[in-house]
Amino acid sequence: MKRFLMKRKLRPIPESILPGRLFATIQSIRSRNYQKQLLREWGFIQAAQEFVSVRGTTVSNGPFMGMMYPRSCVFNRHSIPFLLGTYELEIQPVIEEVISKRFERIIDVGCAEGYYAVGLARRTDATIYAFDCEPRERSYCREMAHKNGVGDRVHVRSWCNGQTLKALAVGRCLVISDCEGYEIDLFSNEVIAALKSCDLIIELHDEFLGKEVSPKMLKRFKDSHNARMISFQGSLDGFDMPEKWRKFAREVRAQDQRWVYLTARPLT
Repeated sequence: MKRFLMKRKLRPIPESILPGRLFATIQSIRSRNYQKQLLREWGFIQAAQEFVSVRGTTVSNGPFMGMMYPRSCVFNRHSIPFLLGTYELEIQPVIEEVISKRFERIIDVGCAEGYYAVGLARRTDATIYAFDCEPRERSYCREMAHKNGVGDRVHVRSWCNGQTLKALAVGRCLVISDCEGYEIDLFSNEVIAALKSCDLIIELHDEFLGKEVSPKMLKRFKDSHNARMISFQGSLDGFDMPEKWRKFAREVRAQDQRWVYLTARPLT
C-alpha cells in the first residue's frame, strides 16, 4: 500500500491463482481503498479539505514549489505534506542533486499520483516514464501532468518489470523506485548490469521483505554504484507553519524507513 504499512492487515488473496499483473493490480486497488478508509477515520481527509479551502492545491515549498495538484486527487490521500512541500524532506537534497545532473530519461516505478514524475518533468527537460499498478493513480498522474503543462513528456504506464526497465534505461538515466517490496525482484543482477550508468533512488521496504533482504539487494550494486543510505527522521526542522497544520505536515511511515541513493561509478 502506497506509503502506508497496512498491507498485512488486508485479507490475503492467493497469489498462485492469479496472473502476476492481475494480482498486483487487485492488491494495489484494495490497498488504496483501505488507505482512504483509514485516512478518513483518522481525520486526514477532513484536514486536507480544510487545508485546501485556506491554501489551495499548489505546492508551496520544496523542490516542486509551484506544482499544481488536481482537486480530484487531493481529497483521497494524506495530501498536506505534498502541498506544504514537506513530503520526504530527508531526500530533498538528493532530489536537487539529481535535477542538477540533467538526465535524459527518468523512470519512476510506483509513481502514484505523480509527485516525482510531474515534479521532475517541471524541473528538467527529461522524458519521464511513470509506472503504477493502480489504475486510478495512473489517471491522477496523467491529469496532473497535463495540469502542469508537461503531459507530452510524462508517459504513464501500468507495469514495469526487469525487461521493461532494461529497455528504457538508455543514455543518462535516473530510476526512482517506491514499489512496496517489489524492488527485490525488480533489481536482479541482470537488470543491475543494464543500469550500470544509471543513478537510482530506491525506497527500501524491510517491513515487507525482512531485515536481511535489503543488505542482500545492496550487495548487488556494490561493484557498479556508490550507495548513500538516508533514514526517515520525521522532523520539521526549519519549517515555520501554523501549529494547526504541524501535526499533519509529515507522512505516516515507519521510524526505521530508509532510502538508498545509488550513483553510478565512472565506467573504466
